[in-house]
Amino acid sequence: MLNRWMTAGLVAMALIIVIGMTKVYAGNGEKSESEGTKLEQLMKTSNAAMDQIERMIIKWQGQGIGNAQEQAELLAGQLGLPQPVLIRQTGHDVYRSEIQAEGQHAGIRMNAIVTGENGYYVIVQLSGDKFTNSSQLTSLHEQVNQTLAESGVEATWNYAVQGKGASDATASIQLQKMEDKLSGQLSMHAAERYTDANTASVSYRVPELSTAIQSGSHILNMQMAVHQDDDTGSNRITLGFPVITIEY
Repeated sequence: MLNRWMTAGLVAMALIIVIGMTKVYAGNGEKSESEGTKLEQLMKTSNAAMDQIERMIIKWQGQGIGNAQEQAELLAGQLGLPQPVLIRQTGHDVYRSEIQAEGQHAGIRMNAIVTGENGYYVIVQLSGDKFTNSSQLTSLHEQVNQTLAESGVEATWNYAVQGKGASDATASIQLQKMEDKLSGQLSMHAAERYTDANTASVSYRVPELSTAIQSGSHILNMQMAVHQDDDTGSNRITLGFPVITIEY
């Protein structure tokens, strides 16, 4: 059965992204396209798919060589975060710093995970909601890209959004409505599909989108999922680019 819980731990997530899904790259070969422009394209696509977005997550991650604590302190200073604190999670030392989303300002969480005597894995997550200023989020996204690149981390990123759908439709019908909204704007080719009593999920090849991932024999650019809550009957909609990496 498809596992909908994709956030069990920092290191587990890193392994899912790096090993299970292989590499992320520019789907159209537009290497000169800025990361901000790519994000704006994905925002436009998700806005067209759902009526109201309630949650946005951008996740940057990559491996680095050096001292994890020093890297965490460097990133925190450049991103305007508090001094990192050392915590223990999933059997690893993690240096963490974060600020919560507030009003129009996005939240930022930075984790530098110790992976060896001279290695670390860094995850920088940007979060927002319907009140977050999209231009400010895009600028912050580009700042993270530059900061990681300058510190020697070859990082990749993914984008996920969530919102609510109609409560009078099944998950499959809700997903079909979203496909209908986007099919006139994008060349969507379903590659992987999953359904059960409360969940419908489809991964697509969409050549127009700028980020992609290799999954088995498929190249994926977007995943859409709908999960119907047993208690309320409401539908939770999730879009992921190139795939969903949060709970749906």
